[in-house]
Amino acid sequence: MKLALAEVPPFTFTVARSFVAGLALLATCGMAAPLDLLRRAPWHMLAVAFLTNTLTYAGLYWGTAQVSVGLAAIVNNALMPLGLFALGLAFGEEAFSRRRLAGIALGAAGLALLFAPQTTPAGDAASFAGLLAVAGGTLAYCLGSVWSRPLMRGASPVAVGALQMLAGGVLMVPFAWLAERPDVGVLAALFRPVPLASLLWLALPSGAAGLAIYLRLIRDWGPTRAGMYAFVSPLIAVVLGALVLGERLGPLEWIGGAAMLAAAGHVLPGRGGSVPTRARRR
Repeated sequence: MKLALAEVPPFTFTVARSFVAGLALLATCGMAAPLDLLRRAPWHMLAVAFLTNTLTYAGLYWGTAQVSVGLAAIVNNALMPLGLFALGLAFGEEAFSRRRLAGIALGAAGLALLFAPQTTPAGDAASFAGLLAVAGGTLAYCLGSVWSRPLMRGASPVAVGALQMLAGGVLMVPFAWLAERPDVGVLAALFRPVPLASLLWLALPSGAAGLAIYLRLIRDWGPTRAGMYAFVSPLIAVVLGALVLGERLGPLEWIGGAAMLAAAGHVLPGRGGSVPTRARRR
């Protein structure tokens, strides 16, 4: 993403990623299941797509531009499992668990240590608004994830993911047009070697396959356990930054990474706390 956004505006890139990922998922599951889902729950599906794609990326991209990457990463990744846990409780998709709450707190502390060297204070109105936008985008993704679980009682994660990506891409088009006014030159930049390679990676293994796995975990494990990826993926990113880009890791990063892995290990075992996806509620 970092390499692609040096050549292509973020909303335009997100629209392209959503369409490519959505079409890949659609090719996997066929047209029948997504069309049936749209007939059964059109507004529910559109709400999930709007929350998880449009509002999420609008908030994250705009907000991250206003604050340091470290602050944005802490807010986004610490709020993700907490938001999934709280909203899962609110909508009956989780049962309360002190073990999970303790694990989330430990992971958030580790995340703060991991990104401490990249963090600068947010001292003005624009920075504060940026943090609110990142938080809002994160919570929109959490709410959309929780709302997607009932959809998967009658449809596969792949079908839900295909509609989520395609509808979310369509709903993102006005944001891209108003904010970036992409012309032919901008669209052509998507086919340059670096943006194209980035697009294919982020749309296929990272987007289509990653979303299908995440939605299956949401369905089978519940929101909180699925959300533990937020304590693992930043650590992978930091390690890859050290290996590929030569970024240095200090003691705080190592301690923070160990705390995040411990948090994930604390939360993941067992089923306790998750409401079965096939349970019926009135």
